[in-house]
Amino acid sequence: MIAVLLAASAAMSGGARDFKTAFPAASVIGSADGTRLTHASGFQAEGRADTPEAAAREFLARHGAAFGIGPRQQVVARDHPASGQAVAVHFERRVGGAPVFDGDVVVGVNAKNAVVLVNTADVPARVAGRPRISRDSAIRAAKRAIGDLEVSGAPRAERGWRTAGEAIRPVWRVEFTAARPKGDWRTFVDAETARVLQRVDLRTTASPGPAVPERARPDLQREDR
Repeated sequence: MIAVLLAASAAMSGGARDFKTAFPAASVIGSADGTRLTHASGFQAEGRADTPEAAAREFLARHGAAFGIGPRQQVVARDHPASGQAVAVHFERRVGGAPVFDGDVVVGVNAKNAVVLVNTADVPARVAGRPRISRDSAIRAAKRAIGDLEVSGAPRAERGWRTAGEAIRPVWRVEFTAARPKGDWRTFVDAETARVLQRVDLRTTASPGPAVPERARPDLQREDR
């Protein structure tokens, strides 16, 4: 862990570097290229907000670039915790109103509405590509990617965005249950090219997403388009 933190600190640039300048004592974990952070703790960012959600929004407006929140991204609160206790505020990233899958931002706020922790997936700020293929085309691409497939029930598909390399790209998230090969399959299909980006069986693979690490718990007692 120490080596990871030192490497991240040495490679920082842009928003990540600005955050570390503002909070030199913070413990951080950075992306591979050092341009953004996926975790920050051991700091306290005080503001004038009177609710945890407002405090988290105020913080992200000032330091969101450090965590890959670019100008085309919006953050929408998933919960609205009350003041007076340490809480985690969960935000969904969106681009043009559609969700960025697996890109949520978790902001830890203490009882005095100061931000003390941030966790997120490694999501770049850059947005690339335009959605072009239809829902039906995405479902066909997802099915073709699995050989000897026998689907049971109707497929589900939602359009959104997802990290692909150093950009966020438009995708369809296609889900269906299959009798052969057995599984609850989730497939991400590029909504511009129809290329399958990832496929997982939800019966055996946990869906990724940011979470508050155990070592940080003391700070946080707890369409179809």
